[in-house]
Amino acid sequence: MELQRWARQSGLAALCAVLGASVSLSPAYAEPVINTVESQANFEAALEAYQGGKIDTALSLAKTAARAGSSDAAVMVGHILRKGETGRIDLKAAREWYDRGAIKGHPDALVALGEMGIRQQGGVTQIEAVSYLTRASDAGRTDAMRALADMYRTGQGVKADPEQARYWLEKSAQSFDPKGTKALADSLFESDPKAALKAYEQAAAGGNIDAAYIAGVMYAENFNIPPDEQKSSKWLRVAAEGGHAAAMADYGLLVYQGVGTKQSEKQAAAWFQKSAQKGDPEGQFLYAFTLAKGEGVERNFEDAYYWVLKSIQNSETNPDLDLYDKDKLTLKARLEENVDPALVERARIRAEAEM
Repeated sequence: MELQRWARQSGLAALCAVLGASVSLSPAYAEPVINTVESQANFEAALEAYQGGKIDTALSLAKTAARAGSSDAAVMVGHILRKGETGRIDLKAAREWYDRGAIKGHPDALVALGEMGIRQQGGVTQIEAVSYLTRASDAGRTDAMRALADMYRTGQGVKADPEQARYWLEKSAQSFDPKGTKALADSLFESDPKAALKAYEQAAAGGNIDAAYIAGVMYAENFNIPPDEQKSSKWLRVAAEGGHAAAMADYGLLVYQGVGTKQSEKQAAAWFQKSAQKGDPEGQFLYAFTLAKGEGVERNFEDAYYWVLKSIQNSETNPDLDLYDKDKLTLKARLEENVDPALVERARIRAEAEM
């Protein structure tokens, strides 16, 4: 019995990884459902076939297991049909198989039906989506809580209710969900910056790099928050190390200036380069600037001109992100006036080829 239970938990965890879902192995779902040994074997075989890319075989085996009572297998069938992984999407049939899992309270089935209801797919209505997502939320699914919050915020399937929207975001945050906590912070930003900052920091501590970036900016700018260079540097660095392109540029600037962290032109240039390569217009300008001056990096006028052109190009498509418009044009003009025209032309060709 113990060996069978372990095998079931391992199979369910593997299925979650395959389907991109997170299922709590609480006693209600970790214990075998009304499954014969044969149905469990079919589910395990379906899982193995799915992981091996044999989707048709997996579908057939999963249907057999689901008919014998396996809600895990029912979820697998629903997923395959919903995504069209055998070559044809069948939302109506997917709904029927998900319903088999939903009857037994399977969280993945409830969330999937909720998502289908939001999109009004397979005959699932938005009103039904609220019911499915509420059940999933009660089972601890934070993604369902966030979806409910959005429905109450926008009035999808329910009457718009800001208080209910906030309730579900707060519940998600209480469950230590970084995405939900960040969404809660977003909802508080205008009305209560201090509470928003607290939520952003909580989300950032949970790994949300967007929240870390916003927290870093809030500590640097005037958002009715006492400026704090150390905390600004801390959160911007967290976001930068997490791959946030704008944070790389902003944190690099703090390093360049020695604000809230140790000053280093070399490290600053490295951050500017990373930001530039990820496509951030400010990072591209700052990297062009350091290349032109040879600060923290070997001077290279051709690359400097290339990156300032890239920055200008990207700023034209993202005007709201541009903080250095005049500086970019000034740097561009000075390079054109003082650098070998051949280098300028070569850089121009490189930049235009990537437009």
